[in-house]
Amino acid sequence: MTDLDQLFRSHPFISTLSDEHITTLESCGAAFVSFEPDEKIVREGRPADACFFVDAGDVALELYVGGAESRTVLTVHAGEIVGWSWLVPPYRGAFDAIALTPVTALRVDAALLRDAMETDKPFGYEMMKRFCDVIVTRIGASRFQLADVYRVVEIDPRTHAMPARAEHSFGR
Repeated sequence: MTDLDQLFRSHPFISTLSDEHITTLESCGAAFVSFEPDEKIVREGRPADACFFVDAGDVALELYVGGAESRTVLTVHAGEIVGWSWLVPPYRGAFDAIALTPVTALRVDAALLRDAMETDKPFGYEMMKRFCDVIVTRIGASRFQLADVYRVVEIDPRTHAMPARAEHSFGR
């Protein structure tokens, strides 16, 4: 077993995949990469050409809120992924992803992964279930963070909903 194979099999997103699906994922241009603090991993609006399975370190997902100002909407840690914008057209980064600490990750080529998901339907379905879970979790976490950033209203933690007549401060 290679070091790359061992890292793939130990990552929480990947570890419960079948051996066949792990082999398929590894064939998608998999490589071990590293980033220094403050290095941009993904840039908002730029082509999203890879998915990163974070092995070690912390990554800030930032959103521009006006002018040159950006806000961290979520921090991704070891065992999580960076990048799902490659999954749907127009394949552009939705956030900046910036290394907060030294980061090591497994990088997978997005075009090869999309092709594999399209060609191997069981693999594609399994990956879509996993990425949808990440997307839904990230949207929920981002919503809480953005409510705080914009001081919109308090979100009901039981329903994850804002009050029906919520006043907002966008543009104030």
